[in-house]
Amino acid sequence: MSISMQMFQKMINELSVVKQQIYALAEQSDVFQICDSNEVAPALNIGKYELVAGLGLLESLPNDAKAMASLIKKGKWYFGYLEYPETHNSELRKAQFFVPRVVVTILRGETKLCLHNNGISDSEFAEWQVKLETHFSIPELINIPDFTFTPVTERTDYIRKVEQIKTDILYGRYYEMNYCIEFKAKLNARSFLPYMLRLNARTSAPFSAYARIGDVSILCSSPERFMTKKGNILVSQPIKGTNRIHSGRENDKQLEALKNSEKEKAENVMIVDLVRNDLAHVCEAGSIKVDELFGAYPFKTLNHLISTVSGQIKEGLNLGEVMEAMFPMGSMTGAPKLEVMKHIDAYEDHQRGIYSGCLGYIDPEGDFDFNVIIRTLVYHHSEEIISYKVGSAITIDSEADYEYEECLLKGHRLEDLFRA
Repeated sequence: MSISMQMFQKMINELSVVKQQIYALAEQSDVFQICDSNEVAPALNIGKYELVAGLGLLESLPNDAKAMASLIKKGKWYFGYLEYPETHNSELRKAQFFVPRVVVTILRGETKLCLHNNGISDSEFAEWQVKLETHFSIPELINIPDFTFTPVTERTDYIRKVEQIKTDILYGRYYEMNYCIEFKAKLNARSFLPYMLRLNARTSAPFSAYARIGDVSILCSSPERFMTKKGNILVSQPIKGTNRIHSGRENDKQLEALKNSEKEKAENVMIVDLVRNDLAHVCEAGSIKVDELFGAYPFKTLNHLISTVSGQIKEGLNLGEVMEAMFPMGSMTGAPKLEVMKHIDAYEDHQRGIYSGCLGYIDPEGDFDFNVIIRTLVYHHSEEIISYKVGSAITIDSEADYEYEECLLKGHRLEDLFRA
């Protein structure tokens, strides 16, 4: 049967049920990516989609970020991620982007789902409509009580390195470093769908993502947006500042404590200044502004201090040129960016890879939205290794034991996915 329309719409009766169906449908493809806002409005309510999913592989793009960006044209959807540079002076930026066969979108606050044809035949598009109406079962969630992650950097080494970082700061080599550590485990698995659904239920992070691209599966519960473009406006929303969430009115005190913490504000404003400097390379002079400074936002498990910086993008710039100026994001490096990246190479016992990169999508109009890949599990199927990385901002006022406990707090929520 031939169909002429390029978009199919379906009314939503119960959003959570429809979402599970989309996740289960995605599992039928070897390549997919789902970006899920978990019904949480981002800072300043910026963003239009509750869910965006690219399903099936139509075309793979080059792994080199510059080559990839040069091929992106208006009229199609693109999905994927950009990895953190292997070294501070690396010319090659690894990327993994693809053109999906179809795209599913749900606008925030809307009661309908849209299925978009992204370049396939009418007959195949009709088949995807049938799939969308088909019930696919969710794999059983298996609890693994003795499943443990092993630290790549031991606590004593972490504390020693934090003290060395503070010495660097004291001598003026840089002002702040986001120092990260890795935990990994052996695991034989293919589908992580039940664990991703559990992760969403437990964290409700507004920049969550579930993806299987090539050899890698990604389970991401990121609370942070890297940058988004709508029309000629480019927005970045760095997070710096975190404390534990409490119940009820007690959390109002936590939010006030976060907004009034001199340490947290100092970390945040350093990154805001860095973002403003990055934006200056790609935005019109005089257009850059701080839309919100030190916005304290409660999430399901943690409170975060988020600032919003925006600017009017220069005419004619493509995604590659914007990424060249903005990436990697300052919230995951420190300040000044280039200098601190040299020291990150020396101090960290692992390659960051996908962690502290960015993941997102580009729409047919050329607008895009990318998160910061944190609070994320990455599984390499060929190696049967699952890992996560966590970090925190180290300043002259940091206490090494406290920073390590913050890392454990972030990591335990990922480890607990495999336990009841």
